[in-house]
Amino acid sequence: MLSTSKSPNTKRGKADCGLWAVIAAAGAGRRYGSHAPKQFCEIGGATPIRRAVELVLQLEELDGVVCVIPLESTGRYETVLAGISDGRLIAPVFGGHTRSVSVLNGLQAIEQYNPRFVLIHDAARCFCSKDVLDAVVNAVTKDGARAVVPAIRPVDAVRMYLGDSAGIQRCSVPKENVRLVQTPQGFCFKTIYELYKKHSGLTFEDDASLCDMDGVEVTIVDGDPGNIKITYSADTTKASSFRTGFGYDVHKFSMNPSRVLRLMGEIIPEHAGLDGISDADVGIHSLVDAILGALGAGSIGEHFPEDDVRFEGAESALFLEHCKELLKQADAYIVNIDTTIVCETPKIAVHSHRMRENIAISLGIAESSVNIKGKTTEGLGFEGRGEGISAYTTVMIGMIHK
Repeated sequence: MLSTSKSPNTKRGKADCGLWAVIAAAGAGRRYGSHAPKQFCEIGGATPIRRAVELVLQLEELDGVVCVIPLESTGRYETVLAGISDGRLIAPVFGGHTRSVSVLNGLQAIEQYNPRFVLIHDAARCFCSKDVLDAVVNAVTKDGARAVVPAIRPVDAVRMYLGDSAGIQRCSVPKENVRLVQTPQGFCFKTIYELYKKHSGLTFEDDASLCDMDGVEVTIVDGDPGNIKITYSADTTKASSFRTGFGYDVHKFSMNPSRVLRLMGEIIPEHAGLDGISDADVGIHSLVDAILGALGAGSIGEHFPEDDVRFEGAESALFLEHCKELLKQADAYIVNIDTTIVCETPKIAVHSHRMRENIAISLGIAESSVNIKGKTTEGLGFEGRGEGISAYTTVMIGMIHK
């Protein structure tokens, strides 16, 4: 159960530093293209919001952390952060219609603890390194900086466009004069809190922009090119290497009228079922085999032997849960899935949308990463004779660089 304590537990026996963290995770993440906000979608076996929380909890000097989340995602929050028993994680607060409103809500939530310093971090920057985090913390808590941002130098040429469509001015900007700013950003709590209240309602690029408005000096520390911000599903590929796996499975139709046909987690009524020890979901079985292949982890038969009575009548979604755990252990995530189901009936196209949805939800990935299609053999082979169904799946996974 997640901590909802009003008095965070700082049981580590350290001196009270007065350092808190606000994790901004209230965005809808529509550009990511997933069934849930991106901060609650698994990437490499963990969600961005969990990665962000676990990152800041590594800080010995941290007194507490609060997450700012969408009201409608309370259940997801409880699920993805289950098992974190550190009492420094207090109950989440809810975001507003903009990031600035959401961060202000987070600052207001921790005001009662009289923090001296605060880190503001985007859950979408879930690959931030401990080195970047330490650099920001040291600059604000030990070196006396009122505002600190991590930043990197651009490698591309930079051009600036000013003005409206009637008179746009264009100019090149020397790369030496440009920095790309990241989070977490560190502040004296009183400084940033007062600025947020003073400039409430304004639009600004990042938290430190408020300091620029009032002439508060902003200190820059080295960021990390790997500290990317996840905006689109393709962004997850920037910190990874890739592997592919191939899976194949086949099941014959059953003579048992009580057998239910289940394909890619979708029950297809009024159709003969398939024979098998489990639910004989030939589509998921091929998918599991492909994931295991990409991981170099053997075959489905090695993980789920046919003579093991534990799997008799089991839904194949259980096998996907096992694959999720293996992906997590390997710091890997699914980039895309492509499955072809071969049969004369049923017509796969009629059910493919719900099948994609089932697989996306089971694996915690974007539906856009799942493709399912059907093929016939024009009467040839056992599929053409209506004796059974076969399935072929190719999977690409990303292996996160540590």
